[in-house]
Amino acid sequence: MATDIQAAPAPILLQPEACGPKQCIKGDPKHPKGDPVPLPEPLENSTHAVLQVQKPVSPGPKSFAVNILNGSDGTKISVSVRSIDTIGKLQQKVMKLRPELGCGNLAYNGKPVQPHKKLSELQVKPGAMFVTYRKCIGG
Repeated sequence: MATDIQAAPAPILLQPEACGPKQCIKGDPKHPKGDPVPLPEPLENSTHAVLQVQKPVSPGPKSFAVNILNGSDGTKISVSVRSIDTIGKLQQKVMKLRPELGCGNLAYNGKPVQPHKKLSELQVKPGAMFVTYRKCIGG
């Protein structure tokens, strides 16, 4: 039995054409002596602008409410948090509001969450539901 081996043609990848000297200019070209180099013809009548940020882009973390559902008896409480708060801080707030709840373990989206995780890392939105649960030790 003979086997024919044929070379497969190499795929042709489309690559952009190389930019010419007047097409790809990044920043203002400088002359070695410090004098600016005249701009190429297509850019002679263009305007250059610089955007400088004066204030933070976002106004900062805002407070929003999340709900804690006690998995044992079905009671629900609302807690005000910020996106930079950690799960541990959320647990502390719950313990201050309802010490009898014993908020030891929390689950979000069906998964247990670690106390060091920030709410922003978990992409928690306003009105989110956390569920308390107890670990069953034994067999």
